[in-house]
Amino acid sequence: MTTTPIVLIYAAAAGLGGYVLLLWFRKARRPGLIAVHLLLGAAALEMLFAFLRLKDLGDNGAASRLGTIAVTLMALAMFSGFVAPVLGKQHRTAANSLLATHVCSGVAGFLMVLALAAQF
Repeated sequence: MTTTPIVLIYAAAAGLGGYVLLLWFRKARRPGLIAVHLLLGAAALEMLFAFLRLKDLGDNGAASRLGTIAVTLMALAMFSGFVAPVLGKQHRTAANSLLATHVCSGVAGFLMVLALAAQF
């Protein structure tokens, strides 16, 4: 199994997320694009998790730890991306903090995926 599809899907999700963020700054919402961003992120997270389980990297290897960090950051991004719109109407400050957490953990997770892919 190769990491190329994982990186490509994460890159597509990150690029679309950047575009959705730009629309958010312009006070425009496109629910269809948000849904595609969600599906791409979920697919890439599932592929990364499957890659780590099927590759048999060992428990103490650097690649295993890097992959675990990447999965954790991406799961945090997914969770904060889900919760932010739920809190958006009632708790604006909390929703904005969750959105910032979503962006930061997503970018950090994507960089970890790139570092993991560079090892293979």
